[in-house]
Amino acid sequence: MKKWNIWKGMVVLTLALGVASLTLILGTSSLIPPARGAAEPINIGFLISYTGTLGWVGACQVGADIAKDEINAAGGVLGRPIEIKVVDDESKSDAAIAGEEKLVNIDKVPAIIGPTSLTFRSVLPLAEKYRVIQLSPCAGSTALDFIKSKFLFRTVSSDLGMATGHAFVAKQRGYKKVALFYADDESSQSNRGVNIPACKILGLEIVADITYNPRQSSYRSELMNLFKNKPEVVFFEAEPQSGAVIFKQVTELGLKADWLGTDYVNDQFLEATWPYSKGVGAVQPAAIPTDRYKAFAKEVEKRRGKPGMPLFSANAYDALTIICLAMESGKKVNGDAIAENMRVVANPPGTKVYNFAEGVKLLRQGKKIDYDGLAGSQNFDDTGNVITSLGIVKIEDNKRIYLGYLSEADLGETLQKVKKIFTPVTPAK
Repeated sequence: MKKWNIWKGMVVLTLALGVASLTLILGTSSLIPPARGAAEPINIGFLISYTGTLGWVGACQVGADIAKDEINAAGGVLGRPIEIKVVDDESKSDAAIAGEEKLVNIDKVPAIIGPTSLTFRSVLPLAEKYRVIQLSPCAGSTALDFIKSKFLFRTVSSDLGMATGHAFVAKQRGYKKVALFYADDESSQSNRGVNIPACKILGLEIVADITYNPRQSSYRSELMNLFKNKPEVVFFEAEPQSGAVIFKQVTELGLKADWLGTDYVNDQFLEATWPYSKGVGAVQPAAIPTDRYKAFAKEVEKRRGKPGMPLFSANAYDALTIICLAMESGKKVNGDAIAENMRVVANPPGTKVYNFAEGVKLLRQGKKIDYDGLAGSQNFDDTGNVITSLGIVKIEDNKRIYLGYLSEADLGETLQKVKKIFTPVTPAK
């Protein structure tokens, strides 16, 4: 009997080890069948930079996470829960392309939120090839303004708005002499390309236009040329590593001017550049702080466990909400159906709705809706672009402080004039 018990124990142990090995290979989901009646999740891609030059952008995922939880709490899309499949594009085109392939061919996503301006044009051909939605919450590149694709959308304004905002604020402050200081990359040159006609329209003289190489050990020569003709304000863009060198040397050289940056003036920039960046300002995408937005900001801080709102969080929230409402409207989970219904749920006419639960209720009653986003109205034009609000920022006391906000109506006639005469500028490299 003892021999039998020992042999039986060995059989049980062998079977257990076999199951454990199989689990490691296939994953637990392969061994445990889904509960009877459980709906298969709908995967949505999130292709964004978590590392590299634009690694700070990935923090906006919190907005999409909040939207996902709201959507699932409302019963999901077409009775199915939503899952977000995340890929880091590393701020590089090759990583973005590999990530796009993985999301489409392995995760079987019908829509992808992202990526940034640095990699968007690299993945767009794949979005068209596989017929999936490519909706960025953060790519402002004006190069996208001229690409008309069924699958291209953004929940953030083109840099046309932000860079026009630079000139608008400078004019308001009474400045007349402007210098431009931008890196040789698509994001920077996109803003520079709008600054030039915006300054012309508003009567601002550009006294220096310097394009620099990022991540140098010194910018003294470039800065001396930048200030040769004594600008009153400098429009610029710099990621944290370059910014740390630039503003330390600006301080050491005693160069005096107002500085107005882009969305690169964020918490990571502040951490890298303080105290040399004291007084530096920016004009950048930012939601106007309504009660609804304040509630959203409170939830963001709760989830992150620290104060502050990562840039583009509201845009990421809007992106997932619109995609899911479009699936409900089209009653299909594929890129073509989503594309055909993005404007149906986000543009007038229709009853204003402010979240997925409100929208899906009306859609299921056969009614038309007009989703009004956290980051702006989210009314897509024929190239998938929207106009969102801007925040005017200043760094003081080791914090980013909002001094005010600009809406599309504030920029108004100036923005329309710039639209007519600007052409996109691409980097030299």
